[in-house]
Amino acid sequence: MIKLALLDIPTVYAMTGLTSLAGAAILIWLRADHRDSGPAVALFSAGIFALGLGFLAFALREDFAGWPISTIGYAGFGVSSALIWLGSRRLMGLGGGAAVAGAASAAYVAALVSIREPTAAQAIARIVLCSVFVVGFMGLAVFEAQRSPWIKLLRSVRLMRNLLVLFCVIVVVRMVAFLTQGIPLQADGSSAPGVLRSLFATVFGAMPFAITVSVLSIVTSQLSVRLGRMASTDDLTGLVSRRSLHESATRLLDRPPEGGCIALLMIDVDRFKVINDRFGHGVGDQVLRHVANVLRQALRPDSLIVRYGGDEFCALVPVPGEAAAFVVAERLRAAMESSPYRLDGQRIAITLSIGVSLHRHGKTLRQLLEEADRRAYRAKADGRNRVVAEDTPPA
Repeated sequence: MIKLALLDIPTVYAMTGLTSLAGAAILIWLRADHRDSGPAVALFSAGIFALGLGFLAFALREDFAGWPISTIGYAGFGVSSALIWLGSRRLMGLGGGAAVAGAASAAYVAALVSIREPTAAQAIARIVLCSVFVVGFMGLAVFEAQRSPWIKLLRSVRLMRNLLVLFCVIVVVRMVAFLTQGIPLQADGSSAPGVLRSLFATVFGAMPFAITVSVLSIVTSQLSVRLGRMASTDDLTGLVSRRSLHESATRLLDRPPEGGCIALLMIDVDRFKVINDRFGHGVGDQVLRHVANVLRQALRPDSLIVRYGGDEFCALVPVPGEAAAFVVAERLRAAMESSPYRLDGQRIAITLSIGVSLHRHGKTLRQLLEEADRRAYRAKADGRNRVVAEDTPPA
């Protein structure tokens, strides 16, 4: 603790300010590598930059006595918190908030200017005003992280949330320390070096760097997740892609529902080539999207629905038993038949030929697919718009 008291606080603030400016420069330079997160990274960069200016102002306070240097420092801290809140909103996939942050920051700076006199009373007022403003916007940033779906996916988001919570706690404790004279103020509003002041300076000094690292970690992790989703999702329909079918299906087949089983439905769109030839490939793509939406609505939410290729789809559906598998497929066929695609008032009839296989012990995914595909082919050969299931005559 004695060593802490001997820390040169202006030097700590100066080093923190310079490293904050460097962190802001790094963020803005790397923004081009993260196009989807670019606006969020730019806002965080501006927030870290404002934080750096605030620290530099406090580092130079003793050398520029008589200048409104403290006002500049507190303004930097407050504006940085508003920018970090806006960056958090963008990073979590939200928009808006700029008008609120701008108006609040303008009012905050105006209030700071009105209490700029170098007295102990006005110094306390500046400390309280800055602390409340910073905790308010940092708290909002914590809220944005906490309610985001990314909080469950990425540890880096949880890290940033915890860092911001810690920052808020430190700001509140520091404010209380000044209010209770744990950190005494002199008549001119300045405070002498002490253990608590050195401790706060040291912890504050680590925050801009920690926030910078967490932001970079979040945008990198988000990019990785997006690339993974692109690899596993069909671009046209938004369904699971064929190339990720094996991995996704294996997880489902390894954990069949208790007291039930998994049915695999191979689904062919009847006469899709006729639709393409008559209306064009653009309309054909719209029809496939329409089919995908009907599949989502007609099948259980825990089903795995896959764009298998061209006009073929397949679905793995948890069912109570063999008879239920046929019922599910027949219900899907009827739902599609009653849901034509509408093009400028014209109805384009769409029907499905469906082959059904059931997962039994020892069967591989490939065997299930081959079995269901044979039955779908048989459904087409027998007249289309029908379901063929194991041990079940054509419907």
